[in-house]
Amino acid sequence: MSEEANNMKRQGSDPSKQDGFALVYMAAILTGVLLFTGLAVDSGRAYVVKAQLSKAVDGAALAAARNFNGGNPQLEATRIFKANFADGYMGTSYSPDPTTAANFFSSQTDPASGVNIVTITASTTMPTSFMRLGGFTQVQVGSTGQATRRMVDLSLVLDVSGSIGAQWGAVRDAARSFINSFDGAHDRLALLTFSDGAKVLDAMPSGRGFNKAKVWSDVPNSLPGGSTAMVEGMYRGWDELRSVPAGTQSGLRIIVLFTDGCSNSVPYTWGGTATATGLRTYDFPQNAGDTFGQTWNYPHVTGLYDTQSGNSSVGIGVDGLWSAHAVPTNLNGGIAVPAYAQWMPAMSFHSYHRSTGIPTAFPLQTNLLNVNGVPQDVARKLRDPVAGKFPSQIWNINNASRNLVEIVADAARNDNGDYKIRIYTIGMGQLVPLLLGTMPETAASILVRMANENPSPDYNSAQLAGKYFYAQTAAQVSPAFEGIQNQILRLSK
Repeated sequence: MSEEANNMKRQGSDPSKQDGFALVYMAAILTGVLLFTGLAVDSGRAYVVKAQLSKAVDGAALAAARNFNGGNPQLEATRIFKANFADGYMGTSYSPDPTTAANFFSSQTDPASGVNIVTITASTTMPTSFMRLGGFTQVQVGSTGQATRRMVDLSLVLDVSGSIGAQWGAVRDAARSFINSFDGAHDRLALLTFSDGAKVLDAMPSGRGFNKAKVWSDVPNSLPGGSTAMVEGMYRGWDELRSVPAGTQSGLRIIVLFTDGCSNSVPYTWGGTATATGLRTYDFPQNAGDTFGQTWNYPHVTGLYDTQSGNSSVGIGVDGLWSAHAVPTNLNGGIAVPAYAQWMPAMSFHSYHRSTGIPTAFPLQTNLLNVNGVPQDVARKLRDPVAGKFPSQIWNINNASRNLVEIVADAARNDNGDYKIRIYTIGMGQLVPLLLGTMPETAASILVRMANENPSPDYNSAQLAGKYFYAQTAAQVSPAFEGIQNQILRLSK
């Protein structure tokens, strides 16, 4: 062996030993690369699992919040979760089932704000692939979803006048289904009817929740009958919302009013009586679209009807006269209106209420509201004043009753409670689209203004917008109520 080779051997430069060290280094480097690659792959899988799990808990929370209106919120949350996160997704395990965990579903209600908060929490075990090389055989992935639902204070105001007739059964059933859609434990609901007067069948509870079974059964089985004292119905529905103590009112305060006609009664203490009664007219002129005999060329003036019980204290029941131009004349020339009912009051009067501070009188016409873009006291004015007073003629009673229902609805939407009030209206049947009254005009146009629907020519952007639903037949009343329910669900999120 040469002296040079010996020197290299003495200095540790044996090539065979260098090859061994290289293999050790390469193995260590490859192991590290595999571990980091495995970490990246398994982390990516965990990210996908986390994203899908988050989607599942979010969907479950929203579904539960929607079902606080009725049904079983926890059961619906479980169903939606499993529909979005199937057992075995990306190799994950349902053992144990996350929907059976004690913390999967929880809810709480803030009694002050009227907000219900639903929380869904779930976790799953994901087996690893490459990370097993580092001793990590599984990864725990968890997620929490939350949804809020504003509670509802709702006055359901139903027209039970005689003109509804045989269609009442379908209206009754639709109203009962609508009542069932609300949460008996947290929402509040008042039930009212109006015909010759307006009655509160179930008062608005002051605390959370309402007796759903009782309210459901209190919707009359058979039609009570009578006229259309819509002013008082709207007034009492507003009063019930106001009866909930300030600071505890729900985030959604709603009036839902159903009718098949138009307001035709003026409430006042006619003759100085202690409680208000209603003086009303029949609908006019006679219209070819009316096949139920509810419109007249010789309309009556009738009264007086107690604004709560509907009992008639005085029966006027006399025919008004109709001119050649289809405009009702003054009540004179043999029209025997008692002296105490011959002149319209300056303001209406409302005896029955239970909330503190609610106004009890309203003007019979105003320039602060519009009818088709024209001030109300111009478009639907009272006429023939004598010494500043208006006679109780068909023209004036009809116009005042229509003016008042819009004025009271406007006052309700301006209510200064914890939250503003929103109004929904349903008009049913053949009378609603007919051109009637002094303008003439449709009941539908009045119901649109009461709801403050947007867009409409008289929409007030400073108030909450509601919506008017038209049901041409009784069979369409249920879809109309469902439409309102969907509107409320959308707002409650």
